[in-house]
Amino acid sequence: MKSFALTALFITSLCAQPPQPPKVTPGTPAPVAPVAPTPAAPAGKVSPDTVVVEIDGKKYTAAEVDKLIAGLPPQYQQAAHANPQSLTTVFVMKRLAEDAEKAGLDKQTPFKEALEFDRIQILMRAQMTIHQNMIPVDKATLEKFYQDNPDRFKQAKVRVIQIMFSPTPDKPGSDGKKMLSEAEAKAKIEDLRKKILAGADFAQLATENSDDKSSAVKGGDFGMIKRNSPYPEPIKAAVFSLKSGGLSEVVRQPPNSFYLIRVDDMSAQPYDDVSNEIIQAVRTERFTEEMRKIQDQYKVKVENPSYFTPQGPPQLQQVHQ
Repeated sequence: MKSFALTALFITSLCAQPPQPPKVTPGTPAPVAPVAPTPAAPAGKVSPDTVVVEIDGKKYTAAEVDKLIAGLPPQYQQAAHANPQSLTTVFVMKRLAEDAEKAGLDKQTPFKEALEFDRIQILMRAQMTIHQNMIPVDKATLEKFYQDNPDRFKQAKVRVIQIMFSPTPDKPGSDGKKMLSEAEAKAKIEDLRKKILAGADFAQLATENSDDKSSAVKGGDFGMIKRNSPYPEPIKAAVFSLKSGGLSEVVRQPPNSFYLIRVDDMSAQPYDDVSNEIIQAVRTERFTEEMRKIQDQYKVKVENPSYFTPQGPPQLQQVHQ
């Protein structure tokens, strides 16, 4: 357990967990993926033979450090470039691995089996990735996929009305105004929906009532939503259940909003805009079918079920004095 904790500490020190993709709430612009921090640009260009660090009494050139970092998994390389002290972790891990090899641990059970299993996994993933990316596809197949999956490539130009509520409505909001309770917000947006169905102008009601100020000033205009847009599934489900001119039911979106959505126009994304997505989808389908055939080839036929009877952990035997 202690050795596992030490390994986890080393990995954590080398590269902190990458940031998770932000959740997008309708009514706000689609977020731009956060850019990972990069090291400050050096004052001048560093030539490959320039000494850049000293570790354990040995000096290393830029070329040597580049080679060392290039040998790390991709997710760790940027951290190593940005934080020179993380190289300590790399050298400690290499030292311990070398000590283990000198002790012959790589040839002992269970370590040799674990190394072989890791080797198999790495090669398997490499083969899967490279093979899938190399599956040939022709234009006729891609165009047929596009024609056969019209719903997948829909896009909708939408308007929204957002009504927010507070779990503590007695406390004023940031603007000093009293917040609505959930029940009050629901009643308000349901009343707005009735007015729209009766002929009221959606854009005007959005401008006057929507709490999404960025779209309210444009009459609720929220722009284009696609099937693969990074919005919550309940929102996309509501959008793509409608036709052009359609008005959604009230959609509750955690943590504190209700939405009305109107589709101004429902259309298909142009083929050229989604061709790369189609290529990947076709390759994925073919690759999945190939994997299914391979799995079927190695399907297990049990000859002796008793061999596979689950066994519990060894029981401690009472020691008689």
